[in-house]
Amino acid sequence: MKRFLSRYSHWILLIVIGISLIAGFTSFTYSQQDIIAIVFGVIGLVGVAYITAQIEVRKREEQDSK
Repeated sequence: MKRFLSRYSHWILLIVIGISLIAGFTSFTYSQQDIIAIVFGVIGLVGVAYITAQIEVRKREEQDSK
C-alpha cells in the first residue's frame, strides 16, 4: 500500500481536486464568493496538473537513463 501511494499520490491528488471542483460547479450560485472559489479552484487544479506532468516526465527520464 505504501508503494502504491508513493507511486500514484500525485494522480490521486489530481483526481480528488478535479472531483471537488466538479462538485463545486453543481452547487454553483452566482455570488461573488462562489466565483472567487471557482477561480482559485481552477488555478489549483492547473497547478496540480502541471506538477503531475512534471513528475511523470522526470519518472520517464529516470527510466530511460537506466
